[in-house]
Amino acid sequence: MTKISTAPTSQPAAKPEASPDQFFAVDIRVGRITAVEEFPEARRPAWKLTVDFGETIGTLRTSAQVTNYSQEQLINRLVVGAVNLGTKRIAGFKSEFLVLGAQDSDGTIHLLDPGTDVSPGDIIC
Repeated sequence: MTKISTAPTSQPAAKPEASPDQFFAVDIRVGRITAVEEFPEARRPAWKLTVDFGETIGTLRTSAQVTNYSQEQLINRLVVGAVNLGTKRIAGFKSEFLVLGAQDSDGTIHLLDPGTDVSPGDIIC
């Protein structure tokens, strides 16, 4: 008998397998958003975020399609970021890290929440 899946079909396909070395090469840390700026040059609605990753990493900037959050909701919020992926130019803006979130079926990004008993610079493992 064939089992019929009831899982949503809007989820993307699984990615190819990665080795533990590839995964652990990514430096994922807790940061605190210190500034949020409008980004009208972006093709899709986005904010420019400035995030403090603590003494070792320092302050980095990125753009993020998280306009479902207001500036007030983002300021001082703890986030999770991949800080060693290099830089990327987005509409003339230098993005220095990747802020992490979950994308739901309608494309809305929900920022990952590292919890309350962590500090900027703490490593995600």
